[in-house]
Amino acid sequence: MKKILIPTDFSPNAHKAAVYALRLFGDSARYTLVNAYQVPHSGNTMLISIADILKRDSEQLLKEELIRLEDEFPHLVDHLEILAEMGQPDMVLKKLVVKNGHDLVVMGTKGASGLKGVLVGSVASNVIQYVPCAVLAVPASVEPRLPQLILLAADDHTLSRDKCPDALAYIAGRNDAKVLILNVLKDGESAEAGGRTPVNSFEGIAHTYYFESGNDVGETITNFAKEKGVDMMAMIRRKKDLFANLFGQSNTREMMQSTKLPLLVLPNDQSA
Repeated sequence: MKKILIPTDFSPNAHKAAVYALRLFGDSARYTLVNAYQVPHSGNTMLISIADILKRDSEQLLKEELIRLEDEFPHLVDHLEILAEMGQPDMVLKKLVVKNGHDLVVMGTKGASGLKGVLVGSVASNVIQYVPCAVLAVPASVEPRLPQLILLAADDHTLSRDKCPDALAYIAGRNDAKVLILNVLKDGESAEAGGRTPVNSFEGIAHTYYFESGNDVGETITNFAKEKGVDMMAMIRRKKDLFANLFGQSNTREMMQSTKLPLLVLPNDQSA
C-alpha cells in the first residue's frame, strides 16, 4: 500500500477508521484525510460565498482532526495530509482515486452495525460498488483488531484466480495473518462434483481452503466467521455473482449484522 484515502465526516466512526488504518499500515503508506462538503442547490448568487465558507470550515475541521491523529501517531506526521473537496462523498472519492491512483479507501460505517451498516449506508454502498480500488469498511460498533485471521469469501471465479489480490496479500503479509478461503456449496453438492479445484494462487501467504454447504450463502459465511474467530472479512466485488448473492437478500443482511468485522472489498481485476 502506497497511497491510502481516508474520508471523514469528523464523526467518532470516521476517526476510528482513520486510527485503524494508521495502525494497520503504519509508515508503509501515505494517507490523505479528505472531507467532501456540499453546497445546497439554489439559484442564489450568494452560493459562491457559501462555498467559500464551507470550504474554510472543512479545512479547519480537517486541521483539527490532523492534529488529533498526529498526537496519537507522532511517528507518522510526515505521512499525513488533508484535503477539502466540494461534491458528493462517493463521487469525490471516485474522482480522487482515478486522478491520484490511490491503492485503498478506508472508511467508517455508521447507522446499523456490522456489514448491514456497509450495505444500508448509501455513501458507503456507492463507494464499495464504484470506486476503482480496494475499499476497507470499518464498522462503528466494535473496536477492530489487527488481523490474524482473514476470511476470504470465495466464489468459483475467485478459486480460479491466478494471483492473490494485492491489497489482501499486503495486509496478510504485513500482519503475518492467515487467509481462510471459504467457498459455499449448495446443500448436497460436493466440491469435486462441482469442479471446484482451487489453483495455488496464494503462494507465500499462509492459507487454507474450506468448502462449506449451505443454501443461504450469507448465513453460512457468518457462522463460519464466528466459529473460526476471524478478524477481517474480504470479498471480490462483482455486480453479479458472490457480491450480489450475498447482499441481495434481506435475511442475509440481518445475519451479516452479527459479524461486526472490517470488510475488505477487492476490485474485480485479475491483475490486482
